Order: sequence, then C-alpha cells, then structure tokens
Amino acid sequence: MGETVLKNESFDRRNPLSIYEFSRFLIGNSLHSLFGDTAVMQKRKGKGGLGQMVEELFFKYDVNSNREADFQDANVELKCTPLLKSKIDGSFRIKERLVCTMIDYFELVNTRFEDSHLIAKCRLMLLLFYLHTPDTSIYDFEFLFRILWELPEKDLILIKKDYDTIVEKVKNGEAHLLSEGDTLYLGACRKGQKGDSPQTQPYSDIKANKRAFSLKPAYMRYILNHVTESGVNHYTNYTAPQQIDYELVSSSELKTQSFEGIILNRFKSYIGLDYLQICNKLGVTPYQSKSKYADVAALIASDGKSKRLSNSEEFIKSGIIMKTIRLRANGMPKESMSFKNIDYQEIFDNDEWIDSELYELFTNRFLFVVFKPVEGSSFTIHNNSTGKYVTENTFVLDKVFFWTMSPDELEIAKKYWHHIRKNVLDNNIHLKAFWNIAEHKLFHVRPKATNKAQMTSNPHGGNAEKYCYWFNADFVKQIIDRNS
Repeated sequence: MGETVLKNESFDRRNPLSIYEFSRFLIGNSLHSLFGDTAVMQKRKGKGGLGQMVEELFFKYDVNSNREADFQDANVELKCTPLLKSKIDGSFRIKERLVCTMIDYFELVNTRFEDSHLIAKCRLMLLLFYLHTPDTSIYDFEFLFRILWELPEKDLILIKKDYDTIVEKVKNGEAHLLSEGDTLYLGACRKGQKGDSPQTQPYSDIKANKRAFSLKPAYMRYILNHVTESGVNHYTNYTAPQQIDYELVSSSELKTQSFEGIILNRFKSYIGLDYLQICNKLGVTPYQSKSKYADVAALIASDGKSKRLSNSEEFIKSGIIMKTIRLRANGMPKESMSFKNIDYQEIFDNDEWIDSELYELFTNRFLFVVFKPVEGSSFTIHNNSTGKYVTENTFVLDKVFFWTMSPDELEIAKKYWHHIRKNVLDNNIHLKAFWNIAEHKLFHVRPKATNKAQMTSNPHGGNAEKYCYWFNADFVKQIIDRNS
C-alpha cells in the first residue's frame, strides 16, 4: 500500500476514534514504504523529527509550535514513541520515557494543573509505537502498534499530585534538586542537548537543568502491555473500561490524602510487632518462607488484598519498588540489596545513561520496610515443605518510609553504569572487571546467591555469566539511618 491508496481514505479531525482508525494504515509500514522518495526529501532531524513527518505526510497538517493538543478539534495529542526488540526472545521494551512538554519554571509556579499545557496535551493521546533500529533513517522505521490512550480518572489524580510535588519543589527554590524519583507516574526528566546552559529558576540563584514533563517508562510499559500481551496491534481505552489487576488505593481516598500517606498510615498500627503478631493481626497463618517478611509487608500495604505489590495498578504504572530489610543487632542490614540481572544486550545497545534500564530502576521511588532484631528472643515455626519445626530470631517492624536516590548518589550510579558498559563493550564480562563490595562505592556487581553459575547471552556472541546490580549493605544502612 502506498500514498495512492491513502488518497482514497479520509478521517474526521474532530473525532478521536476516526483519527485512531485512520492510523491503522501506518501499522506494518514505514513512511518510506508509504510515501517513497517524498519521505526521504522531507526527513527531519532530532528526536521529534519522525513525529513531525507523520503529522505532515500522513495526517496532512502543518507542524506548529502550539502548546495545545496536535488535533485541537478532537483534543488528541500525537506521540511517536520508540521500542527496542530483544535479540534473545523477540520481546519489545520501551526505549525511553514519553516526553510531554517542556517545563518553564517561572510559568510553572503560577499555573494550576487543570490550566496547564501538560493536561491539555496528555489527557488523550494517540500513541504510535515504532521499532527503533540502529543505523536506520527515521523514514524507514516500521510502525508496530497504535494505542488511543485516555488518562483514567485515578491516574489523573496521581499525576496531579506529581505535578504539585514538582511545583512545590520549584517554589522552594529547589528546581536544581528535582529528581524523577520524587514522583509516581509523571517525571521531570532532563532535557536539552549536551553543553546546554542551565536555566534560571524563580526562587533561587542556583541554576537548574532544563527539564520536561514526561510519563515514566514503567507507565509507558503498562500501556504497551495492552497490545503485546493480547496479540493485537491496536488498543483504545477511550470507550472501553480499563482492565487492571487490583488497586492499592481508591479514588475517594486520594481526594483527601496523598498516595504515600495512605500507604504509610496502613503500617502505623503494626510498628513494634513481630512476625507472629503481624500474622495474627492480619488474620493469616504464619509460615516458613524466605519471602514471609516481604509477604506480610505487602499485605499491610495493600490493606490485605495481595502478597504481591508488583501486581497492583499503582506499582505497575509507577515502577515503585518495595524492599524489605532485616537488620543485625548493630544496625547493619543482614545482607546487601540485590536487583535485577544485568541485560548485557540492553547495556550494549544503549549509549545514553538517562535512557538506560538502570537509570529507570535507580530513579524509581522505593518503599523501605525495616525489621530489627529483638535481643535474646526467638520463635518456632513449622516448615511446610520439610515437615519440621524451625527456630528463628525474632524481628519486629521498626520503620517504614519512601525514599528516592539523591542527585549525588545518582552521579555515582552513573559512573557505575558507565564502568559496566565499558566492560560489556570490551567483552570483558568477568566478575573481577566490575566494582566489588570491598571498594565501598555504594554499588557493586556480582551474581545472586546460587550454587551453580547461570549463563545468559553475550552480545558479542556465545554466553556470559549472569550478574546483577547490588546496593552495598553499608549504603543501605546509610539510607535507613538518614530516615530514622
């Protein structure tokens, strides 16, 4: 199919569903395959170049710098967003956060969320996902999926709270301290070219980096899953109700309290209780399992709904990570904190720190649930798998808090990532090549506890041993001590 066929098709610029249906002609095609040399001649540069070409060539409207939605009569914003394809299993992953609109610090502090250009642009979006392939011109990128996404009511409430959090930080003269970890769904991401000068801010003489409002990769992944998990290449929630796993908090609760306040309040009556007492209060039978402390923490946070917070609507969309920690008598965590295995192919393919999986992981909001030991106290519990009784030391719930990595810590994390990436590029994927815990650099690399080395694909060919990202135990202690 080419441009000739498209000339016989039309759409109603006032109707979101008509615009969405017309976009079907893009799927499975590139602009080059549709428009031939015309696409080559109109090639645009920059990250927004492909979107501008889609506007002009496919939808036939002039590109402009208006801050309203692209299809003003339908209040629909057009966003072209890239995907990467795994060479291992063929799955797709979000390449980067979805940038919505630039932040003007001076305008921001005087603009309500309801009056912002952000909500005008992002309430209803036509998302066109395309496959990003290296060394390929943008007019040859293939479009894979189309989604007409209307922000659900509860998402709007949480995004408004994120917006207000960012505004409050700027009003406090802390625009230079903004972090994507401050918020749940809406981020204030770094923006601008290398070498750009920092901007002035209204309530401080310290200049701040250019930033834009963006929807975080975890939220975009949640949207993408509507097509990748269903086997179709299109989806809209514009007329159909949204399907979710379960919700941690209700819309009515969010109208009077913050999300984090609701979660922390749920833990208050459990502080000082041990595992058996917590189980009794929750109405669950105690059991022997490595995950039992994480399980009861999730039950408390979810108000008894689930042992898996990662299945909740809010955690899926925000990327919040809950970490359950048991301390030694001296206040040091019993062990370092592990994260996901390193995806060597992702490291190899991605040359931008702020687009990396590790950046997304470390700029997430964390929920820390800390248990401390009770000296000289123990309890006995039945192990269902062995049929035997096991005696364990007693731990009580000591503190619960949300945490975000500081800018200084993120700078160290950036060095950590660059060091890992250099070794991956050099095909030097050996344990001795990476940071180790003895160097006390906050982070280190090693395998997760296992009796046998596990292997994964090496981007240079063959296999390499699986290693994962770790927080050092002494770094975890610093985090806990600072949140006493």
